[in-house]
Amino acid sequence: MSERSVGDTGAKSAPILALVEEAIGRHLLDAEQILMAELHSANPYVSDLLQHITRFRGKRLRPILLLLTAEACGGVREEHKVLAAVVEMIHLATLVHDDVLDEAETRRHVATVNSRWNNETSVLFGDYLFTHSFHLASSLETTHACRMIGRATNVVCEGELSQIKERGNLDLSEEAYFRIIDGKTAELTALCGNLGAHYAGAELPVVEALERYGRYLGLAFQIADDVLDLVGNERKTGKSLGSDIEKQKLTLPLIRLLKRANEA
Repeated sequence: MSERSVGDTGAKSAPILALVEEAIGRHLLDAEQILMAELHSANPYVSDLLQHITRFRGKRLRPILLLLTAEACGGVREEHKVLAAVVEMIHLATLVHDDVLDEAETRRHVATVNSRWNNETSVLFGDYLFTHSFHLASSLETTHACRMIGRATNVVCEGELSQIKERGNLDLSEEAYFRIIDGKTAELTALCGNLGAHYAGAELPVVEALERYGRYLGLAFQIADDVLDLVGNERKTGKSLGSDIEKQKLTLPLIRLLKRANEA
């Protein structure tokens, strides 16, 4: 679920970002405007929370993936812009909850909701963002998005619950690890591939292929994130690191380390 910025790869990623900007830049801007219009409340306390999490914005991987998938399948439609805002809102909700689970103090050089306010506020605020995302998705004419989002968020929660259950399990297998991250991280990126292709009118085999692509991308992203938790630089990542060991979460680097230690 979590996301960190590597921090020193800006020059390497610049050409890729330029291509993304050329392909979907205006659509991404429209999606961000939809998201920002949704992130407001007449309640001053909730409004403060909403303003605070806008500072968590990162690489926008999920909305970019959804919009690029749509563009590849025939073109971005208005539904895609709404859905790009929806998946980013879901991602923000998972970050708020994730920081509670990890007892994290900073994210993107900004105090987490739980450290600035408290855990109770964080849990309810994350729920608020989840329900708000469903409300926005329900504005579309078809129910496909709501069904898929409902399934995906359930799987994400199951993945997180499985990880909690396996805390401290030094015998955790790689297969079990991949099942956990497939649920807690890759399910949401797979959803982006599905929604982008489906709402562009792609045929089912194409939708399924792009959903798989999103899933594999999410798996790779989580593995990299787990490596950063061990060897990353907090100044560059802008996030509290070392929480996996502190919370006794066995990630792929640690599983491989224990395997080699046992073989030595």
